[in-house]
Amino acid sequence: MLDLEEIEVGLFRGRQPETKLQRTFGGQVLAQSLMGAYRTVPDDRVLHSLSAYFLRAGRTDAPIIYDVEDTRDGGSFSSRRVRARQYGRTIFHLSSSFHVLEQGLEHSDPVPSDAAPAEDCPRLVEVMQRRFGKTSELWREWDALDVRLAGPSDKSRLDAGLGHSAHMRVWVRTTDRLPDDPRLHQAVLAYMSDMTLLSVATVPHEVVFLSPQIQSASIDHSMWFHRRFRADEWLLYDQISPSASEGLGFSAGRLFQSGSIVASCNQEGLIRVLGNSAKKPPS
Repeated sequence: MLDLEEIEVGLFRGRQPETKLQRTFGGQVLAQSLMGAYRTVPDDRVLHSLSAYFLRAGRTDAPIIYDVEDTRDGGSFSSRRVRARQYGRTIFHLSSSFHVLEQGLEHSDPVPSDAAPAEDCPRLVEVMQRRFGKTSELWREWDALDVRLAGPSDKSRLDAGLGHSAHMRVWVRTTDRLPDDPRLHQAVLAYMSDMTLLSVATVPHEVVFLSPQIQSASIDHSMWFHRRFRADEWLLYDQISPSASEGLGFSAGRLFQSGSIVASCNQEGLIRVLGNSAKKPPS
């Protein structure tokens, strides 16, 4: 899916996976856009940040066209803009910045010490099966990924003592080994980062994400890549939602591996409660 077809210079076609989803998963468009941008960047430059907007729902019955604009190549930085189109309409756009690796200041937040080891945590699809039954069938779309809920599965305890109104941790990795290409690992991590981040905004509320109760959609997504990592080895995804209001939820995440933070991300999305008004979180 991430091996794009080059139509002409700077123009690529991304294929769709077999899916039962009614619209294209946002992480897929994000990852394919990043791979398209990388195809136009000098080999000595590595992505350090991206910012994206999801403008329209993508259809799953047709490929997506990615138009990469060669914005700038400087002495140590390159920037690219990518516009994703389907049936002639823009559905997504990405701004990205690439940097030549160099020596500099070094520090990192510590890895949360109270997270249970990945091997001791239940797979997220199993937790959803117990809670919601058929809702969990949607998660089988992502069988190529191993996602595990780190910590208590009772949502009322997820934020206990952590100083946030909404908090969740998951372990993530691919189920199979990946090639060593760091560009691919960044694209896969971008894909994975969109899987659970918006749902954190519903943790303190009496609603069920990915259910008929909720109309949800990612609106924007930003990421910063701090260090090298492997997407086929366990990453701890520590996520909070500082605020939800007026039909929007905002979430932030940190990804840890090998004792350091390797990436950060923010996302805002639509979280519209259908039918009854959203209940306030318990005091």
